[in-house]
Amino acid sequence: MKRKYDMVFCDLDGTLLDHTHRQIPQINQRAIQRAIEAGVIFVICTGRGVFGVENHLHTLGLLGKEGCVICQNGSTIYQTKTMEPLVLHSFSAADFAPVARLIHQHQLGLQMYYDRDFLGETETPRIKEYCNIMGVSLHKIDALHYDGKFSKCLADGPREKLEILRREVAKLTDQFDMYYSGSNYLEFVPKGVHKGKALEDVANRFGVPLSRTLAIGDSENDCFMLEKAGFAVAMVNGEDGTKAVADYVTVHNYDEGGVAEAMEKFLYLE
Repeated sequence: MKRKYDMVFCDLDGTLLDHTHRQIPQINQRAIQRAIEAGVIFVICTGRGVFGVENHLHTLGLLGKEGCVICQNGSTIYQTKTMEPLVLHSFSAADFAPVARLIHQHQLGLQMYYDRDFLGETETPRIKEYCNIMGVSLHKIDALHYDGKFSKCLADGPREKLEILRREVAKLTDQFDMYYSGSNYLEFVPKGVHKGKALEDVANRFGVPLSRTLAIGDSENDCFMLEKAGFAVAMVNGEDGTKAVADYVTVHNYDEGGVAEAMEKFLYLE
């Protein structure tokens, strides 16, 4: 079957997975398998740490095979054959400490990541639920006195407080890029790191022109990826800003197989 695009870059939460954040709807699985059989390279591109992705790679038959997975909004890229990191961007905990202080002042949640490590200060019920979904254990640290590195940090809480935090951090430092991965999650990554740059790096690795890539996402952190891809699809359940940069908005949501809809509609030549 002739195809219009050679690579598909797809977000997880709010896009490929259903509302439980645990399962890929069968309709999406079938569409992805059909694409792979047609020679398409399917790449998961997520804000999650790699520990929350490997089971989905296994479900799709991608684990242990040639390919890549983009995690932590592009801060980390792993090869799926060995699950060793190809790219690992980071910043020091000391550089992030002033931001952590602001997060504390606003009484927001704080999550920190480095490669496969999930770090936090307190094990709240919300953190326990997250660890359950992701299949990971929390490594407790004091963010203000930690001497290690982070590849991504995340503040969680009411959007109104996060908006205030975002403005304050922008005035405080230009070391980080900030964007939302959900209505209540504000992400911090090294300056210049985002899904769009990771998409470009992975496409180049496989010799695929950007014009031959298709990207699917739902949140602000997906916008860079959608803007970089040859064709951009936003989920109908996505944010308005994400829909604004897309070439197409799905009819079906994440429970109903919006990813399958996009792939079947645009991936192949008629």
